[in-house]
Amino acid sequence: MVAWMDRVTALCINVSCVKHEKLTMMVWQMFKKKCKSITCIVMVATIVFVLHNLMDLTLNDKDSAAKFKGQSKRQADFLLGAKFNMNEQQEDHQNNHSTPYSTHAEEHPTNKTIVPENERLQQFEQEQKRRKDLIQTVCEERRAKHAHATELYDDTQRHIYVVDKYKLMFCYIPKVGCSNWKRILMILEDHSRTIDDIDSREAHARNKLKVLRYYPGKQLENRLKNYRKFMFVRHPLSRIVSAYKNKYADLSVFRVAPRELRQYAKRIMKKYRKKPTKRELTTGENITWSEWLQYIADPTEQKKFDRHWKEMYKLCSPCAIDYDYIGKLENIKEEADFIMDKLDISHVVRYPDKANSHPTNTSMGGIEEKFKEATKYQLKRISEIYALDFRLFGYTNPFLNSHEDTGIKDTIRNYTEQ
Repeated sequence: MVAWMDRVTALCINVSCVKHEKLTMMVWQMFKKKCKSITCIVMVATIVFVLHNLMDLTLNDKDSAAKFKGQSKRQADFLLGAKFNMNEQQEDHQNNHSTPYSTHAEEHPTNKTIVPENERLQQFEQEQKRRKDLIQTVCEERRAKHAHATELYDDTQRHIYVVDKYKLMFCYIPKVGCSNWKRILMILEDHSRTIDDIDSREAHARNKLKVLRYYPGKQLENRLKNYRKFMFVRHPLSRIVSAYKNKYADLSVFRVAPRELRQYAKRIMKKYRKKPTKRELTTGENITWSEWLQYIADPTEQKKFDRHWKEMYKLCSPCAIDYDYIGKLENIKEEADFIMDKLDISHVVRYPDKANSHPTNTSMGGIEEKFKEATKYQLKRISEIYALDFRLFGYTNPFLNSHEDTGIKDTIRNYTEQ
């Protein structure tokens, strides 16, 4: 028996990178011819159990670490100092550098220093406080001049999903990773579902989720007061580019898009294209980026914007609703994991990995390149339209920093106070 134990010890030393299943088979093959009694079999089983735990200690991958410590894979990511992962419609800003939770949300962290989990949680909570304080400051400035600035917009009641089972509410903004969030909420309502089970069309058109406007007055007020609330935002210029690329530049998507989105394209074609063909007017296919910019900058069109490019503050009313958490698409995976942990739902479902997403990625450098086609007037108008989104959510407008006409800054500042 001593000799057998010596052989097992040697085996343990030499198979530190072998999977558990292979190790079990090796041990069994070694002893199956010698075990003639129940006592022997029990001893072999004990040895296998010990080896499994030794393997958990020696293996250096995240899954094994999480299994040994009794934690989820997500928690293991934090403990091992995993780099932020980007997901769905998040931008791959490879040329930018910042520390975790940068105030410039268009950047993403590239610092590979291992940060303990408690420090990461503290960073997350501090950044959340900073974001909420910023929203409060901007809202108070507007409230001092215009009482209507804090009203609950009609769109908001249609954009807040309510999950009574977990007493939480999520305000979704199209082009800000909302497909995956809808899938997550569907799984919270029905634990038998998985992310892979739910395609995009079902998530958007047949999700059976309740929206806030479903509830009568008292019940609505109770949920706004007592439920935990969160939302995700995105750099306004990145969102404009994403809306164009996904809804209009991609014909495979455009041809099966809802009728109202195709109607927008037809109107753009008719209004801004010089000498359009009959087919172009009929289908609305292939509107150009230049025509899209003309449309977005047109003062007569702003009040009729579709939700995919409408101002974010009009969809979620952050001056009227005190959100517990404000996430940013630029750090989607990291922030989603933190928020889901805070909401006590991470044991039910996790935000999907990048492989499960369908991104329309554009780097911040690519966005600025895109807008080089814009005229001075168009840049001014777009900056005005989305000025409050920039201010409320702490995003930098590159055109305000570099534009030669400094008068544009005063114009936009006055616009946001209206």
